[in-house]
Amino acid sequence: MQGDALHEGSLRQWLRKTRGIVFVDRTFRLHSCTYADLARGVAAAKRFFRGRGVRPGDRVLLSMGTEPAMVRAFLGLLHLGAIPFSVAPPLMGQDAGAYEARLVRLARAYRVGAVLETGPLRGLASKIGTATVALPRPPQETDAPPVPSLLEPLSRRGDEVAFVQFSSGSTSDPKGVPITFANLLDNLQLIVQNDRRRADSVMVSWLPLYHDMGLVGGLFSNFVRGNAAVLLDPLGFIARPVSWLRALSRAGGTLSPIPNFALDLCTDRIPDPQLEEERLDLSTVEYVYNGSEPVRLRSIERFEQRFGPFGLRRGCIYPVYGMSEATLIVTAPAYGEPVVTREIEGRRFPAVGFPLGDFDVRICDEQGRALQAGRVGELWLRGSSVTPGYWDPAGRFSGRTPEGWLPSGDLGTRDEAGRVYITGRKKDLILHRGRNFYGHDIAGEIEVLPWVRKGKTYVFSVDLEGEERVVVLLGYPREAGRDSAGGRPLADYAEEIRAFVFRRFGLPVHDVRFVSRLPKTTSGKVARHLCERLYLDMVGANGEPRQD
Repeated sequence: MQGDALHEGSLRQWLRKTRGIVFVDRTFRLHSCTYADLARGVAAAKRFFRGRGVRPGDRVLLSMGTEPAMVRAFLGLLHLGAIPFSVAPPLMGQDAGAYEARLVRLARAYRVGAVLETGPLRGLASKIGTATVALPRPPQETDAPPVPSLLEPLSRRGDEVAFVQFSSGSTSDPKGVPITFANLLDNLQLIVQNDRRRADSVMVSWLPLYHDMGLVGGLFSNFVRGNAAVLLDPLGFIARPVSWLRALSRAGGTLSPIPNFALDLCTDRIPDPQLEEERLDLSTVEYVYNGSEPVRLRSIERFEQRFGPFGLRRGCIYPVYGMSEATLIVTAPAYGEPVVTREIEGRRFPAVGFPLGDFDVRICDEQGRALQAGRVGELWLRGSSVTPGYWDPAGRFSGRTPEGWLPSGDLGTRDEAGRVYITGRKKDLILHRGRNFYGHDIAGEIEVLPWVRKGKTYVFSVDLEGEERVVVLLGYPREAGRDSAGGRPLADYAEEIRAFVFRRFGLPVHDVRFVSRLPKTTSGKVARHLCERLYLDMVGANGEPRQD
């Protein structure tokens, strides 16, 4: 089936007869890999890396693409005992120099020993001053025998670090999140038990493999039961959203993990003639994990209404909660339970379910004291899937309390039955299409511009008509009036900010507003809620930018 176009007959037949993974590249060509071939490729990759001088414990920087060769390489490093340091590629429109400089700082700080120079990492090793490792070639019949299991040998590694992930957005000095083998294997069991995974289940995912939801949920979870999977290139989905639904239909997909924006993208951007042409059958879909970013009831309802006529069963989209610091999944609704909602602080939120496995979720106030049901506070987590914390360049772990609690930075509550509800973010974390950005880091970059006043910039996201939009509030430019600065219109400055943020981070800015002063707390910190209120007072009811 190698290189075939995506069509129903050959794909579903191959998945039923042969256990393995079908990769769909961004041109929608298929590349199949049986689990037997993958096991043989992992053994060959392990031997290849060992022959190139990579040793257990070595840190190898790579950018995980959705392709068989990268999966073989990643697993080969794990089986060897080397530690993959997984980083995201540059976002579309992001400045290549800024991206490269960030990776150079990261690699030097964490003493990366080698770079797998593929895609966006080509030429990086010479700038870091470290070794280059090529991508292992496809396995041959004369290569080493296949590894006996893709997961079983890893179970003997326990608390050793398996791989490290980094924030994929704007942080200047990102914190590494180390995932141990014990963390990984524990969380994988929670996932397959939660969605009632079977050997004949079919996973369909377009999530990038450098992201925890894509790597752990979309890829690794399939190794537990040996179920078939279809993995699409993320850019292919973004360019043509119907490709995800087409893959579910053609493959008879039963499982899929997504961030909430994917629902809106499909509902709004797939025209009716395209749906009629595809002749979709979504009746096999059993469990869609809706996580990674805030879950919106309206998105679920619109998606179910739009695609119900194509066989989509109401109730198969489950709001869930997880984070990379807990390996992946933390909470999920009971299987088959309809979406439960609760009004909190004047807004209605969906429950993201109950803690799974041995997870203990506590809602805490700012002093770390547990709050009663119904009170809003920060989620603190504890359990076997919770990682050691953040791994700093010196090899120290941080982020967990002496009692093992991990403050998540997310705000929420629990009801009397124990269900968890996520209401917001403690810090100015901005989520855009499954990627994390930090407003204070973006503001710091903006303040490098010579006309921007230092300490008077705030970047945040705000809910406008059911969508998260990015807004920049900042003081008037130096020597500026309310309408212009040195004869230059404020609109020009606003456009410069938009272009700058998109160029540096690949993040679209909805609106830029100049203010006399930013609201601050008594301790001198920017008051997020007051900034949001100030902004909403400045714009119309629909949040469309307008000049006062």
